[in-house]
Amino acid sequence: MLKAITFDFWQTLYADSEKNWRKRQAIRAQLCHAYLNSHGYACPLTDVEFGLDEAYNLVSSLWYQHKGISVKRCMQRFAEALELRLKEVDLDQLIECLGAAFLEAPPRMIAHVKPVVSRLSENYPLGIISDSALTPGSFARKLMARDGILQFFTAFTFSDETDHTKPQVVQFHSTLTELDAKPAEAVHIGDIFRTDIVGAKNAGMKAIRFSGFNKGDGDDTLSDAVVDDYRELETAIAALST
Repeated sequence: MLKAITFDFWQTLYADSEKNWRKRQAIRAQLCHAYLNSHGYACPLTDVEFGLDEAYNLVSSLWYQHKGISVKRCMQRFAEALELRLKEVDLDQLIECLGAAFLEAPPRMIAHVKPVVSRLSENYPLGIISDSALTPGSFARKLMARDGILQFFTAFTFSDETDHTKPQVVQFHSTLTELDAKPAEAVHIGDIFRTDIVGAKNAGMKAIRFSGFNKGDGDDTLSDAVVDDYRELETAIAALST
């Protein structure tokens, strides 16, 4: 019998695109450039763009090694790339710039997510297990609050806050501890086979792969179910609860 459900954030609850990511990255550069120049750090926009690329490359390379990293450490790499000696307050404000860009060019909530998670929350505690890149988990929460779904979730595990990423088992087990559920009593829903599905199964959970946006890049022999529409999700969860 299932007693808890966890969700990935990107391409599972919210859908993003490369076009929107590039728009967000441009806004990040503009906001960071404006902040730096207004606080005495003279540097051209192209340098800021380069620094943000370096920060993203750092978090991306570590993600492929299944290692988490804080957004602050990424912005320290940004400062190193620009050869700037930034104060802690500057790093904090640059992180605010990243978050503001995220909220200005956000991913969009996937169709039917809100009514489905609302109904599920009536019977199960829900959690989020997400890898963060340059978007702080705190701003993912702000978007969820703005879209009216934050209240349906009671546990939040973002890689920038834990220094771990999926498929590391600790990401799943720590979330389940908050949800007061054992691994065998829980199911994780996510889109990436090597992180969401492999991680959940290694943690002893059931796993449902959401293929509505990420169709997958290989044979999936581990998922307990695959759905591409949230209107199918409750039926899939009910089948695993028996």
